[in-house]
Amino acid sequence: MKLRIFALLVAMIMLVIGCIAGCNGNSTNESSKVTEPVNQTTVTTAAPTETVAPEPTKPAEPTKAPSPRLITEEITSPNIADNNMMGDTGSVKIFVYLPPNYFDSRESYPVVYFLHGHGETPGAFLKDSQTYLDKMFSDGEPAFIMVAMSGTGATLGSFYVNSPASGNWEDCLIKEVIPYVDANYRTLAKVESRGICGFSMGGFGAMNLALRNPDVFSAVYAMSPGIMKDDALSEAMKTWTGDTAFLQSYARAFAPNLEGSNFYGDIPTLDGTKADNQIAAKWYTGFGNWSKKLDAYLALKTPLRAIGISYGTTDSYTWIPSGSAYYVDLLRENGIEPTVCTFNGGHRMPLDAIQAHLGPFFLENLDLE
Repeated sequence: MKLRIFALLVAMIMLVIGCIAGCNGNSTNESSKVTEPVNQTTVTTAAPTETVAPEPTKPAEPTKAPSPRLITEEITSPNIADNNMMGDTGSVKIFVYLPPNYFDSRESYPVVYFLHGHGETPGAFLKDSQTYLDKMFSDGEPAFIMVAMSGTGATLGSFYVNSPASGNWEDCLIKEVIPYVDANYRTLAKVESRGICGFSMGGFGAMNLALRNPDVFSAVYAMSPGIMKDDALSEAMKTWTGDTAFLQSYARAFAPNLEGSNFYGDIPTLDGTKADNQIAAKWYTGFGNWSKKLDAYLALKTPLRAIGISYGTTDSYTWIPSGSAYYVDLLRENGIEPTVCTFNGGHRMPLDAIQAHLGPFFLENLDLE
C-alpha cells in the first residue's frame, strides 16, 4: 500500500516537471519574436517590377511681357531752346506707335506723322487710335509706323512754324524729330514712304509743312484745318473772341514782337489804321495766303503724291468750311485733284478717321517697301 502511494507521487512529480520544461524550453529564441494580432492578415507580395521614374516636368516658359508698341520719348530741341522768348527749354515729347508685328519681323515701315490741335493733349490721338491701328494692321496686312509730336511747349500752341518768339518748330520736326525716329526705329527713311496729317492747328501745320517740304513728305491729309480765305480774318477773329491763349499763341507764331508786347506778339484790332493793317497782313500769312503758298510749292517742282482734306460743313469756326472749299478749288485750278471728304458735323475729325480715311489714304499713297 505504501509502495503504491509512493509510485503515484513520483509519477505526479515527473508530470509537473515535463509541463514546466514544455512551456519554457525555447524562451531565449522566442522572446524576440513579435506576435501578430489575431485579426491582422499578412500579405506576401512578389518582388516589385522595376519602373522608370517619370522625367521631371519642364517648367513652363515664363510669359514674356509684350514689348510696348506705344512708346513715349523725349528729346531736347536746340531749334526751340535757342530760338524763343518764352524760356522754353526745348523739351519735346515724341509718341511712337509700332505695328503689331514690329518685334516679330525685320522689315522696315513707312511713317506717318500726326500733328495735334491747339489746346489738345499731345499723344492723345495716338493712344485713342492704337486699337483701330492694330485691327487694321492685323493678320500681316501692310502697316505703317505712326508718330505724334508735342506742338505746345511754353507757347501753348506753336502752329508748327519757325518764330523768333515761340521757337523754330518747323526745324524741330524736319531736322530733329524725323532724323531721330529714322535713327531709332526701322523706318523706310525716304520721302516716298513718309506722310503727314493733323487736326485743326495740326491740320494747318500738316498742309503748310507738306507744301514747304515736298522733299520730306510725299502725302498729306488735313482734318478741319486752319485754312481761311484771304478776306476771312474778321470772321475768324469773331470765332476766337475770348480765347486769349489762342490769340497770343497765334500772334507769337505769325506776328512776333520781341520788344513791344508782354507776350511777344501783336494782335490786330481791325480798325483800319495803317499800323493795324500791317499786323493783319502778318496774320494772313498764317491761316491765309494759300494762293501764295501754293505758288511757292509749285515753284519747287517736287509734286506731292497725294493731298487729302476733310471738314465738317457745320463747323463752329465758320471760316474753315469756306476756306477749305476755297483751297480745294485752288488745287483743282492748278491741276491737282485732292481727296476730299465733307461731312455734316462740327469742328472734329471725320468718323472712323483711322479706318476709313487716314489708313487707306496713306497705305495707297506711300511706298510700303
